[in-house]
Amino acid sequence: MMLLRTFCFVFAAPFLLCAKELKFVSQKIHQNLAEACVVGDLDQDGDLDIVSGKYYYLNPDWHPVSFRDLEGFGKDYLQDNGDHLLDVDQDGWIDIVSGQFTKPEVLWFRNPGEWSVKKTRPWIRHTLVDTKSNKNEISFFHDMDGDGDLDYIANSWVDGEPMKVFLYSQEEPKPLMKSHTISSRGNGHGQGFGDINGDGLEDIVYKYGWYERPANNPFSQLWKQRNDFTLPFASCPILVFDLNEDGRQDLIWGNGHDYGLYWYEQLEPNEDGTTRWKHHTIDDSISQLHALTMADLDKDGKQEIITGKRYYAHSGRDKGAEDPILLVRYSYEMKPSGVVKFERHIIHEGRAGTGLQIRVADLDNNGWLDLLVSGKTGLHILKSLGRQ
Repeated sequence: MMLLRTFCFVFAAPFLLCAKELKFVSQKIHQNLAEACVVGDLDQDGDLDIVSGKYYYLNPDWHPVSFRDLEGFGKDYLQDNGDHLLDVDQDGWIDIVSGQFTKPEVLWFRNPGEWSVKKTRPWIRHTLVDTKSNKNEISFFHDMDGDGDLDYIANSWVDGEPMKVFLYSQEEPKPLMKSHTISSRGNGHGQGFGDINGDGLEDIVYKYGWYERPANNPFSQLWKQRNDFTLPFASCPILVFDLNEDGRQDLIWGNGHDYGLYWYEQLEPNEDGTTRWKHHTIDDSISQLHALTMADLDKDGKQEIITGKRYYAHSGRDKGAEDPILLVRYSYEMKPSGVVKFERHIIHEGRAGTGLQIRVADLDNNGWLDLLVSGKTGLHILKSLGRQ
């Protein structure tokens, strides 16, 4: 275990120790190459468990139990570009669902439910949907149609790939994923979800702009493609959040394969509905910020940006590949001048690199949110001990 205090970094100023800063304990759970992870109560004992790659880990011992085989490819990749939890067959036990990088099938593994027996055995594998795409950057499960069920959408690293969603429905004799094409051509590295134009409808953000959701019957027609910006090698996800509190959603994104964390301030739109944006740099000193999330880790009532270096995102070929590994959070405040100021806090420096997903949950029930990251340096929990 590694005990770390987070530090406060004010841009254009030296490092300063902050009074009563958050303290985190870094715990390596397993040397597991998987870059995906998720938390949920697999055995229904009231505690949150962990899934990452071919293993699950029951709280509190975190002993790795293999529930499936997982193929490798390339130098250091596994065929898992996102782990998710969903009660696919509606039997009351949450199942494990995973997308794949270079294979089109989205797989689900049925929770056996007999946890009183505590048997180590493979979970039965099923194909949830064949997406017909084998160039998948990351997989998302997101409620696209507002029915309360999680739907599947994959981000392709290929610009010319179609943008599709697969809507989940539970129908006899098996669950179905109904395909809908958002656009026949127009994908690319990076994806996010949010109401860009303030019409109350959730849109899709991607590398070259955004897709405007139609007001009526959105999944029976193509969506309007608005190529209003370009985000090279954008993070997964791109965060949609009103940072300057002006009523317009802004974008927060990291460069997944180079240096930089940025935010795009949304300005007043043009009369034709196209959006206008102003580029801002948050931090250009960390590379491979492939995974982002937001949470209120310090309990001040405001969301913080959480990210970190994805170690060897391209097997060591990216800029900054050998730089120190950092996990960081950024708090921010609006100045009277309207300028947004960010403060960087180092959560961890060492070996806990991110993969594709950063999960936030109170794993030890101490009232403070912890972080879970899984990447090519292994599966790590960053346990929060609160302000000390």
